[in-house]
Amino acid sequence: MRVEDHALFELAAANHFLVGNDDIRAAGLTSRQWVRRVEEGQWLPMLPSVWRHRATPETWELRVRAGAMWLGKQAALAGRAAARWWGLDGFESVEGVEFVVPRHRRSKGGPAARTVVEWPRGDFLVRRGVQVTTVSRTIADLAAAGASARELERAIDSGIRHRWTSVPTLTRSMAAAPGRRGLAVLRELLLDSGGESVLERRFLRLLRVAGIRRPQTQVSFRSNRTRAIRVDFLFEAERVVVEVSGRVGHASDADRRKDARRCNALQQRGLVVLEFTTADVIDDPVHVVETVRRSLQRPH
Repeated sequence: MRVEDHALFELAAANHFLVGNDDIRAAGLTSRQWVRRVEEGQWLPMLPSVWRHRATPETWELRVRAGAMWLGKQAALAGRAAARWWGLDGFESVEGVEFVVPRHRRSKGGPAARTVVEWPRGDFLVRRGVQVTTVSRTIADLAAAGASARELERAIDSGIRHRWTSVPTLTRSMAAAPGRRGLAVLRELLLDSGGESVLERRFLRLLRVAGIRRPQTQVSFRSNRTRAIRVDFLFEAERVVVEVSGRVGHASDADRRKDARRCNALQQRGLVVLEFTTADVIDDPVHVVETVRRSLQRPH
């Protein structure tokens, strides 16, 4: 292998085996030498001025990275592609690649690039080496693009579960974009968001329909002597904790011991701990609602 080829290979290895014009010049290859290597099939074009090594398979991820390389720093992966890049539930099979760029960055060729008038820096983060819209911005964009309620529901719940967004953050994102298409659906879905699962969303919906105020969600209690304990729901004023995330019914002795100690630690803090199984929430919602209501009405 010639010195120039070795240098280029080293540069490519540091960038997922993609190279651009700057890399070719940095390796010391002349234009004629580079053209010959492309003609010989050593390097294959991905986009104008972006190539991959022939041993590198063309994957969806590589197409994303090539698009980011081609469009430069003032571009961000967006829409459904951003949802997949983040790992939001329901977008695992997305194949398209879409970017958003400032209005003055109109370009021809390459990946789909949607232009926007405003470019607020707070709407973008770098994840795995690619600039991408934040989860909150991604979800708002999905709503504006006509994503189904089920798609939005799964995106919201998984984003909250991974701590990439929160109900307050999503609410602020909507307030910053009044009148955007699809936000009415998103606003409706946020009424029952804040948990980490479909079961928790269903529990919140039960409370809302029953006229019981919304509790705090995913609250952590910390102590200097014990590990943090995170609970599904907390009615702070009444000191009532509600758990619906499947901790009930653990089969092993170790699981039962852990659950008992956890419950004891919460009760020692003066908290009432209510636990509901999946069957409770789905098959006996009246029992769930009345149990919560009685606990909130007890003297304290």
